[in-house]
Amino acid sequence: MNRALMMAAVALLGVAASGMGRAASPDYLGSWTVQGSEPAPWASPADKPVASDLKALIGKTVVFRADRIEAPAPLGCRKPHYEIKQYDPDMLFQGNLTRPKAQAATLGFAGSKVPTLETGCEGAIDFHFAGDAAMFALNNRVYRMVRAKPAGQ
Repeated sequence: MNRALMMAAVALLGVAASGMGRAASPDYLGSWTVQGSEPAPWASPADKPVASDLKALIGKTVVFRADRIEAPAPLGCRKPHYEIKQYDPDMLFQGNLTRPKAQAATLGFAGSKVPTLETGCEGAIDFHFAGDAAMFALNNRVYRMVRAKPAGQ
């Protein structure tokens, strides 16, 4: 193969690989709003929501910055070590789904791999991405976050 053709092939592979990397990693940095919560699929019907969690989180903003997470406890973190992983449904919410594929689909996760943000923070709360939403679990509740709209929109 001549040198020019080989250089073009390498460049094309590099562009393809960089595009695949972007598609696989959600753009998590920025402001998100905790929109609501629902009982987790594994929770007992007798489990009552923790009122202080609901008050502290619903409607509040979570800001993922490169060097910190600005958010109400227990989501805030001073020195996160972000890592994006592709989770199978049976790994979502720290493996708590009892019927992983069906329950993941019901929650809005499509496909066999779910982009997940591990923060490396003390609370070990992972954020699982489904379309334009991110979800996390706390005290037998699943919380849904959406990207915050800039002021004036």
